[in-house]
Amino acid sequence: MKVKRLLLIIILLVICNGCVPDSRELDQRSMIVGMAIDKGEEKSYAVTVQLPILTEGIGQGVEAAPGGQEFEAFHEEADTIWDAIVKIESLTPTVLFFGHLKAVAISEAIAREDLEKVINFLDRETTVANQVYLLVVEEELATDFIKRESPLVQLPALYLSRFFDADQKVARAQGVKLFEFLRDSNMISGAASLPLARSKGDQMEIDGMAVFEDYKMAGKLLEREVGISELLHDNEISSMNYTTVLDHNGIKTTVSLTRMNLRANIDYKKSKPVNFQIDVKGDAEIIDVATVKELTDLEFISKLETKMEKELKGEIERTTAKMQEINVEPWLLGHRVWATAPTYFETLNWNKTGWRNAQFNIDVTFNISNTGQRGKYDKRKIGR
Repeated sequence: MKVKRLLLIIILLVICNGCVPDSRELDQRSMIVGMAIDKGEEKSYAVTVQLPILTEGIGQGVEAAPGGQEFEAFHEEADTIWDAIVKIESLTPTVLFFGHLKAVAISEAIAREDLEKVINFLDRETTVANQVYLLVVEEELATDFIKRESPLVQLPALYLSRFFDADQKVARAQGVKLFEFLRDSNMISGAASLPLARSKGDQMEIDGMAVFEDYKMAGKLLEREVGISELLHDNEISSMNYTTVLDHNGIKTTVSLTRMNLRANIDYKKSKPVNFQIDVKGDAEIIDVATVKELTDLEFISKLETKMEKELKGEIERTTAKMQEINVEPWLLGHRVWATAPTYFETLNWNKTGWRNAQFNIDVTFNISNTGQRGKYDKRKIGR
């Protein structure tokens, strides 16, 4: 018994001592919360890291700086990402630490040509969590975007993290984490997607998705295409917003729908080319319509449901056709075929002509679950 206790104590001491070399107080670390990667002007890469400004508190530990700017950005260029970070560390009094990294902004120039090296670095650095968010910045340098302060959240990296963590966002830019991008990129089609971001005045706008094949940006999904992409990838989408125009009794009426939920059942037939069967069921609530009377009109509701079925089918057809045109399939459809019928999949020549020539049969059933009306306003007294 004493021998077992002694062995247990020795093991515990070894474990504890193994942690000592990297045990540092918070004020001995520079916590990187955001990072931007661009093409350098003189070197291959330009790297910017965002550090929160901390000051020593009255007691132990650290606290946020009182007033003024809440973060500082450090920028360096080098021929490798790691060498740029080493240069940045020489400018700080403490050790750079990636354990609190929230988001990495990547310029469109890097996304189109050199994303694989960025992903490789993030995946190999053990202190970078696989939950970190990735995004592509359009029309400007990623370093300028990551420095932009929002009136709502002054720390830009924290703003990005909160944007993607928020449930039921009206915007249809889906957050993508490092492990999710790696997972999809390693599937049979080698395709994945990342949210698109840009500056809009003093604000950050995040809308749309960049589509990648073999770690190179090949196209973009915009507006409603993003929602359809999420539906095809995840087999469902919730809290989508949609506006359409309905011709009823010779009058064109604009109708806005909210809390739209769509569920897809996807199957395929072993034909050449492959034929995908996509059955979609959906429902939504009316949130905005021109007049009160039309909310109580059952014929109006029926026409709206029929129109939505036709429009959603058209949206799916246009989105799949757009991806077939650039021959990129980011929804794991090919992977489903490969996983369930590998011998048949080998006959399709998927990456060259299999996806480009794939056929689709699409059926949509749609229901208005709630008109949003609290009561009928055209009531009459009984007997009149």
